[in-house]
Amino acid sequence: MLLLVGSILNTNNVLGHTFSGDESASFLAGVEMTKIELKLAAEQAVSNATNAKEHADHLTEHITANDTKEIKERNSRVADELNKSLTDFANTIESSSPAQSDVNTKASSINDILSEVVSARIDKEQLDNVTVKALVVNDLVGEGLEHYGSALGMEEEGHDENESNTTSSEHTENQNNETASIVDVADYQSAQAAVSRAIELYNEIKPTGDSNSSQLADSLNTLKSKIDSKSPFDEIDKIVDEKVSPVLNDMFKLNLAEEEEHSEGEDHGQEEDHGEEHGTSQNETHDANTD
Repeated sequence: MLLLVGSILNTNNVLGHTFSGDESASFLAGVEMTKIELKLAAEQAVSNATNAKEHADHLTEHITANDTKEIKERNSRVADELNKSLTDFANTIESSSPAQSDVNTKASSINDILSEVVSARIDKEQLDNVTVKALVVNDLVGEGLEHYGSALGMEEEGHDENESNTTSSEHTENQNNETASIVDVADYQSAQAAVSRAIELYNEIKPTGDSNSSQLADSLNTLKSKIDSKSPFDEIDKIVDEKVSPVLNDMFKLNLAEEEEHSEGEDHGQEEDHGEEHGTSQNETHDANTD
Protein backbone atom coordinates (compact mmCIF):
# COMPACT_ATOMS: atom_id res chain seq x y z
CA MET A 1 0.00 0.00 0.00
CA LEU A 2 2.81 2.42 0.89
CA LEU A 3 4.54 1.67 -2.40
CA LEU A 4 1.29 2.32 -4.25
CA VAL A 5 0.75 5.68 -2.52
CA GLY A 6 4.34 6.66 -3.22
CA SER A 7 3.88 5.75 -6.86
CA ILE A 8 0.75 7.88 -7.10
CA LEU A 9 2.47 10.88 -5.50
CA ASN A 10 5.44 10.53 -7.80
CA THR A 11 3.14 10.32 -10.83
CA ASN A 12 1.44 13.55 -9.76
CA ASN A 13 4.80 15.30 -9.58
CA VAL A 14 5.75 14.01 -13.02
CA LEU A 15 2.47 15.22 -14.47
CA GLY A 16 2.89 18.63 -12.80
CA HIS A 17 4.55 21.56 -14.53
CA THR A 18 8.35 21.40 -14.61
CA PHE A 19 9.73 24.89 -14.08
CA SER A 20 12.62 26.41 -15.97
CA GLY A 21 15.45 28.18 -14.16
CA ASP A 22 14.12 31.66 -14.83
CA GLU A 23 10.56 30.71 -13.81
CA SER A 24 12.01 29.43 -10.56
CA ALA A 25 14.05 32.62 -10.12
CA SER A 26 11.03 34.83 -10.69
CA PHE A 27 9.02 32.87 -8.14
CA LEU A 28 11.85 32.85 -5.58
CA ALA A 29 12.27 36.62 -5.98
CA GLY A 30 8.54 36.97 -5.33
CA VAL A 31 8.89 34.93 -2.15
CA GLU A 32 11.82 37.09 -1.05
CA MET A 33 9.78 40.24 -1.59
CA THR A 34 6.84 38.73 0.29
CA LYS A 35 9.15 38.04 3.23
CA ILE A 36 10.49 41.58 3.04
CA GLU A 37 7.04 43.18 3.07
CA LEU A 38 5.97 40.83 5.86
CA LYS A 39 8.95 41.79 8.02
CA LEU A 40 8.47 45.52 7.41
CA ALA A 41 4.76 45.32 8.18
CA ALA A 42 5.36 43.38 11.39
CA GLU A 43 8.09 45.74 12.58
CA GLN A 44 5.83 48.80 12.19
CA ALA A 45 2.48 47.28 13.12
CA VAL A 46 2.34 49.26 16.34
CA SER A 47 4.73 52.16 15.72
CA ASN A 48 3.54 53.28 12.29
CA ALA A 49 0.15 51.94 11.21
CA THR A 50 0.21 53.73 7.84
CA ASN A 51 3.47 52.16 6.70
CA ALA A 52 2.52 48.78 8.15
CA LYS A 53 -0.76 48.74 6.22
CA GLU A 54 0.96 49.64 2.97
CA HIS A 55 3.49 46.85 3.41
CA ALA A 56 0.66 44.44 4.25
CA ASP A 57 -1.12 45.51 1.06
CA HIS A 58 2.00 44.56 -0.93
CA LEU A 59 2.03 41.04 0.51
CA THR A 60 -0.27 39.62 -2.15
CA GLU A 61 1.42 41.32 -5.10
CA HIS A 62 4.43 39.05 -5.44
CA ILE A 63 2.90 35.56 -5.35
CA THR A 64 0.33 35.64 -8.14
CA ALA A 65 -2.90 33.72 -8.57
CA ASN A 66 -1.12 31.60 -11.17
CA ASP A 67 1.65 30.87 -8.65
CA THR A 68 -0.95 29.83 -6.09
CA LYS A 69 -2.60 27.54 -8.64
CA GLU A 70 0.73 25.85 -9.36
CA ILE A 71 1.48 25.49 -5.64
CA LYS A 72 -1.95 23.96 -5.15
CA GLU A 73 -1.21 21.37 -7.84
CA ARG A 74 1.72 20.14 -5.78
CA ASN A 75 0.46 20.75 -2.24
CA SER A 76 -3.12 21.88 -1.82
CA ARG A 77 -2.84 22.23 1.97
CA VAL A 78 0.14 24.59 1.80
CA ALA A 79 -1.53 26.76 -0.85
CA ASP A 80 -4.69 27.10 1.26
CA GLU A 81 -2.70 27.83 4.43
CA LEU A 82 -0.71 30.53 2.66
CA ASN A 83 -3.79 32.34 1.38
CA LYS A 84 -5.57 32.15 4.73
CA SER A 85 -2.49 33.24 6.69
CA LEU A 86 -1.77 36.23 4.45
CA THR A 87 -5.39 37.36 4.68
CA ASP A 88 -5.42 36.90 8.44
CA PHE A 89 -2.17 38.84 8.83
CA ALA A 90 -3.46 41.72 6.67
CA ASN A 91 -6.67 41.87 8.71
CA THR A 92 -4.64 41.99 11.92
CA ILE A 93 -2.55 44.88 10.60
CA GLU A 94 -5.73 46.67 9.52
CA SER A 95 -7.25 46.39 13.00
CA SER A 96 -7.29 49.51 15.15
CA SER A 97 -4.85 48.26 17.78
CA PRO A 98 -2.93 45.13 16.77
CA ALA A 99 -0.96 43.40 19.50
CA GLN A 100 2.73 43.12 18.63
CA SER A 101 2.95 39.59 20.01
CA ASP A 102 0.04 38.48 17.83
CA VAL A 103 1.58 40.12 14.76
CA ASN A 104 4.95 38.47 15.40
CA THR A 105 3.38 35.03 15.85
CA LYS A 106 1.45 35.30 12.60
CA ALA A 107 4.49 36.62 10.72
CA SER A 108 6.58 33.71 11.96
CA SER A 109 3.89 31.27 10.88
CA ILE A 110 3.80 32.77 7.38
CA ASN A 111 7.57 32.47 7.06
CA ASP A 112 7.29 28.79 7.94
CA ILE A 113 4.56 28.31 5.35
CA LEU A 114 6.64 30.13 2.72
CA SER A 115 9.45 27.65 3.36
CA GLU A 116 7.00 24.83 2.67
CA VAL A 117 5.76 26.66 -0.42
CA VAL A 118 9.27 26.89 -1.83
CA SER A 119 9.87 23.19 -1.17
CA ALA A 120 6.60 22.31 -2.89
CA ARG A 121 7.00 24.65 -5.85
CA ILE A 122 10.74 24.51 -6.65
CA ASP A 123 12.80 21.39 -7.25
CA LYS A 124 16.02 21.10 -5.26
CA GLU A 125 18.04 21.18 -8.47
CA GLN A 126 16.70 24.68 -9.17
CA LEU A 127 17.21 25.79 -5.56
CA ASP A 128 20.88 24.83 -5.80
CA ASN A 129 21.37 26.28 -9.29
CA VAL A 130 23.76 29.25 -9.22
CA THR A 131 22.23 30.74 -12.36
CA VAL A 132 18.81 30.74 -10.70
CA LYS A 133 20.26 32.44 -7.63
CA ALA A 134 21.96 35.08 -9.79
CA LEU A 135 18.66 35.78 -11.53
CA VAL A 136 17.02 36.24 -8.12
CA VAL A 137 19.71 38.81 -7.30
CA ASN A 138 18.97 40.59 -10.57
CA ASP A 139 15.21 40.56 -9.91
CA LEU A 140 15.65 41.93 -6.39
CA VAL A 141 17.79 44.77 -7.72
CA GLY A 142 14.99 45.49 -10.19
CA GLU A 143 12.45 45.47 -7.36
CA GLY A 144 14.63 47.90 -5.43
CA LEU A 145 14.82 50.23 -8.42
CA GLU A 146 11.06 50.04 -9.01
CA HIS A 147 10.20 50.73 -5.36
CA TYR A 148 12.67 53.61 -5.25
CA GLY A 149 10.98 55.17 -8.28
CA SER A 150 7.62 54.77 -6.55
CA ALA A 151 9.06 56.28 -3.37
CA LEU A 152 9.91 59.37 -5.42
CA GLY A 153 6.39 59.55 -6.81
CA MET A 154 7.26 58.28 -10.26
CA GLU A 155 4.57 56.35 -12.13
CA GLU A 156 4.88 52.58 -12.22
CA GLU A 157 6.01 51.72 -15.74
CA GLY A 158 8.43 49.46 -17.50
CA HIS A 159 12.12 50.08 -16.76
CA ASP A 160 12.83 51.50 -20.21
CA GLU A 161 9.88 53.87 -20.02
CA ASN A 162 10.97 55.04 -16.58
CA GLU A 163 14.42 55.72 -17.92
CA SER A 164 13.11 57.91 -20.73
CA ASN A 165 10.59 59.71 -18.53
CA THR A 166 13.18 60.56 -15.93
CA THR A 167 14.92 62.80 -18.44
CA SER A 168 11.91 65.12 -18.09
CA SER A 169 10.83 67.34 -15.23
CA GLU A 170 11.02 64.68 -12.49
CA HIS A 171 14.61 63.86 -13.33
CA THR A 172 15.65 67.46 -13.82
CA GLU A 173 14.23 68.41 -10.47
CA ASN A 174 16.15 65.60 -8.74
CA GLN A 175 19.39 66.60 -10.43
CA ASN A 176 19.10 70.09 -8.97
CA ASN A 177 19.02 68.73 -5.41
CA GLU A 178 21.57 66.84 -3.38
CA THR A 179 18.91 64.40 -2.25
CA ALA A 180 15.68 63.22 -3.81
CA SER A 181 12.35 63.89 -2.14
CA ILE A 182 10.70 60.78 -0.70
CA VAL A 183 6.92 60.90 -1.03
CA ASP A 184 6.20 57.28 -0.06
CA VAL A 185 8.17 56.06 2.94
CA ALA A 186 6.92 52.48 2.73
CA ASP A 187 8.14 52.13 -0.87
CA TYR A 188 11.46 53.63 0.18
CA GLN A 189 11.79 51.03 2.93
CA SER A 190 10.98 48.27 0.44
CA ALA A 191 13.65 49.57 -1.94
CA GLN A 192 16.28 49.55 0.80
CA ALA A 193 15.32 46.06 1.96
CA ALA A 194 15.24 44.60 -1.57
CA VAL A 195 18.75 45.80 -2.39
CA SER A 196 20.05 44.66 1.01
CA ARG A 197 18.66 41.19 0.37
CA ALA A 198 20.19 41.17 -3.13
CA ILE A 199 23.58 41.88 -1.56
CA GLU A 200 23.13 39.03 0.95
CA LEU A 201 22.22 36.57 -1.79
CA TYR A 202 25.07 37.69 -4.03
CA ASN A 203 27.55 37.13 -1.19
CA GLU A 204 26.28 33.54 -1.00
CA ILE A 205 27.14 32.84 -4.66
CA LYS A 206 30.04 35.26 -5.17
CA PRO A 207 32.78 33.35 -6.98
CA THR A 208 36.35 33.58 -5.78
CA GLY A 209 39.22 34.34 -8.11
CA ASP A 210 37.00 36.28 -10.51
CA SER A 211 38.21 39.78 -11.36
CA ASN A 212 34.63 41.03 -11.66
CA SER A 213 33.47 39.55 -8.37
CA SER A 214 34.73 42.30 -6.09
CA GLN A 215 33.72 44.94 -8.61
CA LEU A 216 30.11 43.75 -8.55
CA ALA A 217 30.11 43.57 -4.75
CA ASP A 218 31.34 47.18 -4.61
CA SER A 219 28.70 48.29 -7.13
CA LEU A 220 25.90 46.65 -5.14
CA ASN A 221 27.12 48.31 -1.95
CA THR A 222 27.33 51.64 -3.76
CA LEU A 223 23.77 51.12 -4.99
CA LYS A 224 22.58 50.58 -1.43
CA SER A 225 24.53 53.60 -0.21
CA LYS A 226 22.99 55.80 -2.91
CA ILE A 227 19.49 54.68 -1.97
CA ASP A 228 20.20 55.16 1.74
CA SER A 229 21.38 58.70 1.05
CA LYS A 230 18.30 59.41 -1.14
CA SER A 231 20.33 60.13 -4.27
CA PRO A 232 18.55 61.20 -7.49
CA PHE A 233 16.93 58.36 -9.40
CA ASP A 234 19.15 58.75 -12.46
CA GLU A 235 22.30 58.12 -10.40
CA ILE A 236 20.86 54.90 -9.04
CA ASP A 237 19.48 53.83 -12.40
CA LYS A 238 22.90 54.40 -13.98
CA ILE A 239 24.60 52.16 -11.42
CA VAL A 240 22.16 49.35 -12.20
CA ASP A 241 22.43 49.75 -15.97
CA GLU A 242 26.18 50.22 -16.21
CA LYS A 243 27.74 48.54 -13.19
CA VAL A 244 25.38 45.90 -11.82
CA SER A 245 23.39 44.25 -14.62
CA PRO A 246 26.23 43.98 -17.19
CA VAL A 247 28.70 42.47 -14.71
CA LEU A 248 26.08 40.12 -13.26
CA ASN A 249 25.22 39.10 -16.80
CA ASP A 250 28.83 38.40 -17.76
CA MET A 251 29.68 36.50 -14.60
CA PHE A 252 26.68 34.17 -14.64
CA LYS A 253 25.76 34.17 -18.37
CA LEU A 254 22.22 35.45 -17.79
CA ASN A 255 21.61 36.97 -21.26
CA LEU A 256 20.19 40.10 -19.63
CA ALA A 257 20.90 42.19 -22.75
CA GLU A 258 18.29 40.15 -24.61
CA GLU A 259 15.83 40.79 -21.79
CA GLU A 260 16.34 44.53 -22.05
CA GLU A 261 15.55 44.45 -25.77
CA HIS A 262 12.17 42.86 -25.04
CA SER A 263 11.41 44.53 -21.71
CA GLU A 264 9.17 47.36 -22.89
CA GLY A 265 5.59 46.70 -21.92
CA GLU A 266 6.31 43.21 -20.59
CA ASP A 267 4.70 41.90 -17.47
CA HIS A 268 7.34 40.67 -15.04
CA GLY A 269 5.04 37.92 -13.92
CA GLN A 270 4.61 36.35 -17.38
CA GLU A 271 6.66 33.28 -16.72
CA GLU A 272 6.24 31.72 -20.12
CA ASP A 273 8.46 34.41 -21.63
CA HIS A 274 11.26 34.22 -19.11
CA GLY A 275 13.11 31.42 -20.80
CA GLU A 276 13.62 33.51 -23.93
CA GLU A 277 14.38 36.66 -21.96
CA HIS A 278 17.13 35.29 -19.76
CA GLY A 279 18.24 32.50 -22.02
CA THR A 280 18.63 29.96 -19.20
CA SER A 281 17.75 26.35 -19.77
CA GLN A 282 15.78 24.23 -17.38
CA ASN A 283 18.73 22.17 -16.20
CA GLU A 284 21.56 24.63 -16.68
CA THR A 285 24.00 24.66 -13.77
CA HIS A 286 27.03 26.85 -13.17
CA ASP A 287 29.56 25.94 -10.52
CA ALA A 288 30.83 28.63 -8.19
CA ASN A 289 33.08 28.64 -5.18
CA THR A 290 30.98 30.17 -2.47
CA ASP A 291 33.60 29.95 0.26
